[in-house]
Amino acid sequence: MRRPFAVTLLACLVLIITIVHLVRFVYAITWWLFLTALQGSPPLWIALTGLIGLLIGAALFWGLWIGHPRAPLAARILIPFYLGLQWVEQMLALKRGSKFENWPFMAAISLVVIIFTYWTLSTSRAKIYFGELHEPSEKD
Repeated sequence: MRRPFAVTLLACLVLIITIVHLVRFVYAITWWLFLTALQGSPPLWIALTGLIGLLIGAALFWGLWIGHPRAPLAARILIPFYLGLQWVEQMLALKRGSKFENWPFMAAISLVVIIFTYWTLSTSRAKIYFGELHEPSEKD
């Protein structure tokens, strides 16, 4: 069966986030000395979160892309968890004196991503693609 378009979009979203974590990891290693001189997140934190996000994101992307049966559950858990970690990181940055003026936009995007993830994975086409359902229904 062909991958549903919404699942492809979700996989591409995960791929973009994974690439951002790759860049975060590479730049943390490359600019280690510069980052230690700045006030903010320590370079070890930046590198570790970049590496963990890269590894988990790559596995989730691949699972969504090939239709692995465990990918929907992983996406339902990992995407809200990732967004929650981004919120925690922003709150910690506030304590260090950073401004967080775009929080309404970030909240809206977070909500849209979570709704899109759960909606995409609940459609009958996605359930058929991941092997959770064996017959298409009339409503999808």
